[in-house]
Amino acid sequence: MTAIPAPPAERAIGEILSAIRSTRARGRPASALPRLVIATFVAIACLFGGTGCRGPARGPARGPADVLLITVDTLRADHLSLYGYGRATTPQLDRWFGDGAIYERAYSTEANTSPSLVSVLSGLLPQEHGVRLLYQLLPAATPVLPELLPDRYETAAIVSNMVLTDEAIGLADRFDHYDDFVDERESSRVVYERNAVRTTDAALRWLAGRADPARPVFLWVHYIDPHGPYRPPADRPRSFTHEGARPIKIARVPAYQREPGVTDGLAYVDRYDEEIAYTDAEIGRLLDRFAALRSIDDALVVFTADHGESMMEHERWFTHGYHVYDEIVRVPLMLRGPGIVSARREEPASGVDIAPTILRFIGAAPPPTMRPVDLRDGTGLTATRPVFVEATWGRKKQWRAAVTRDAKWMTQVWAPSRATTQQRRYDLVGDPDELRAQPWDPSAPIPTRLVELSRTDPDPAGRPAEYAKGELLTAPKVAPRVSAEARERLKSLGYVE
Repeated sequence: MTAIPAPPAERAIGEILSAIRSTRARGRPASALPRLVIATFVAIACLFGGTGCRGPARGPARGPADVLLITVDTLRADHLSLYGYGRATTPQLDRWFGDGAIYERAYSTEANTSPSLVSVLSGLLPQEHGVRLLYQLLPAATPVLPELLPDRYETAAIVSNMVLTDEAIGLADRFDHYDDFVDERESSRVVYERNAVRTTDAALRWLAGRADPARPVFLWVHYIDPHGPYRPPADRPRSFTHEGARPIKIARVPAYQREPGVTDGLAYVDRYDEEIAYTDAEIGRLLDRFAALRSIDDALVVFTADHGESMMEHERWFTHGYHVYDEIVRVPLMLRGPGIVSARREEPASGVDIAPTILRFIGAAPPPTMRPVDLRDGTGLTATRPVFVEATWGRKKQWRAAVTRDAKWMTQVWAPSRATTQQRRYDLVGDPDELRAQPWDPSAPIPTRLVELSRTDPDPAGRPAEYAKGELLTAPKVAPRVSAEARERLKSLGYVE
């Protein structure tokens, strides 16, 4: 599937804007700008009736502002060049968010996709919104952002992870448009996804074909590519290599991650970084085209991840979900748009802070269940405010943590007794790799609050006794536009049900 070509005038303006940003970013001489200005007037003349131009005119630049939420699966913050990583993995994010609000210590609420992203959409912790498992339907009583926005907003989601299909989580009815057509098989497992190019294509197709271009949009796009197995597109040139080797400890690597004949752990890191760079390129394409179609400088753009990924730290390698170590639950979080205070902030932030920020941006009052936070300027954040994270693993145990800028308190919770064990504290300043556990003071306010959350959780250790079970797809999900003839051919080949 190929990307939708931009109308000539819109494409010209998009390229001009990109060139101007590139000129500023690279420190090119000001003499380069007059040519861009001339080209801009030519493009504008074309847009407003010049001969030889095709395509509809752009919608109004002013009015209710758009919101674009971009999330990436399995993306740890410290592998982004914008966060100081030694490899140029994210040049497009650098270009678009380099002068935005960047949160150095942001955390997902859960180490798994579904509960984490529902927290982003609802502004609630998992034990508040009720989604604790990967294949669990969203409770009807939990409102999410599309339902909290004014009616004038047109809402859409383009998702690429199988656990976010409507069958698995039940989000489609909350959006005006929900595109969850995952049809690419991930290795030998019965897991389906959609790659970054096709995810971007789907988002741009929706933007270009909307019924009422004058309405403001809330668009959520979720990319899955950094999720294992790490297999960047074969036709994409490789950018990253390494010296030396670090043999993998096979027992620490999940079976789906093991590549035949690859025994060097650093090769897995190379592949993971290639997946990030590939996704970054597609995010750049999404933002460039969004800028050509919409007034992106009037829009709020938020970028984050559902969780991170262990590389070769701690007990398990190249995986997530099982613990609350920083490599698994620390995520990138950045914003650009009106009202943004350009800064790198070290106050801890959480996925639950995104929804109230979006509502405040559009002028809507967040419900009292949300935190009094605005990420545009850091309102409500302090170095000592704890953010809470969790990881439910297996049937009987859960890890929980409370994190401030300088410290992390961690405990294991057992179901159904809710007993807390292995209580420990880490000094994130002196021991950022979380290697030297220290005892905690059980009477201190933060660990007391952490234990209280565990004991009052309606789902002991994150395991609901009763819930609406979502469906695990056993075949690719095919878009409705596929013809009946093509669908029958796919059925005969065993590709769809």
